[in-house]
Amino acid sequence: METSSAALKFELIPFSSGSGTRRSGAKGTGTKDEVPTAGLSGDVGRFGNVTVERCPLYRPAEKGMDTVRLSGPGFPETIFRGKRRSGQPSLSRAELTLAGRPAELRFNARALRKEDRALRISYEGREYVYSTEGLGKAKVLTRADVRVAMEPGQYVPAGAGTKRTGTATGPVDAVDLAVAVVLEAVDTDVLTLSGTALSSPFALLHHFSDRAE
Repeated sequence: METSSAALKFELIPFSSGSGTRRSGAKGTGTKDEVPTAGLSGDVGRFGNVTVERCPLYRPAEKGMDTVRLSGPGFPETIFRGKRRSGQPSLSRAELTLAGRPAELRFNARALRKEDRALRISYEGREYVYSTEGLGKAKVLTRADVRVAMEPGQYVPAGAGTKRTGTATGPVDAVDLAVAVVLEAVDTDVLTLSGTALSSPFALLHHFSDRAE
């Protein structure tokens, strides 16, 4: 797998598509709803294009769970699944797989110190630590000599979200980047006390909105 010790900077742009309108079914037999998607997409230097997407609608058949998928020619297919919160999958009942292989996720939502609340990810012999400074601030994934920081940027009305600026240092590879990028589409507010407190009212509003759809 390709690696490099040079610093890598990239930008991800939010997007949304589809509106639940009707379209022709397979082989012209009947019709079915077009599933809307939302997410982030961009070019990650030598690793090429990456897209992380999810369905923004509440789907009763999913029993309160949401799924985010990351794809790109230079990346392992990455799937994050967790309980829906604030219109996104969250770290509650979370599962993460890369190239079909599961990662182990651990964090302590009752800890008082930020470093103790960090998300710890074990995958194929790698040990990651994922932390955030709080709402609207950078999120950082680290392992050994690798660091990937994702910072929120300009709001994009058409994409219904904010741009993300990524900076990767050390011998980063596609697995490192896939983990950092897919988590940009996940509600990780529980990793800080302030984030949990400030986001809880919005999460409750989303909950009632979901049930009303």
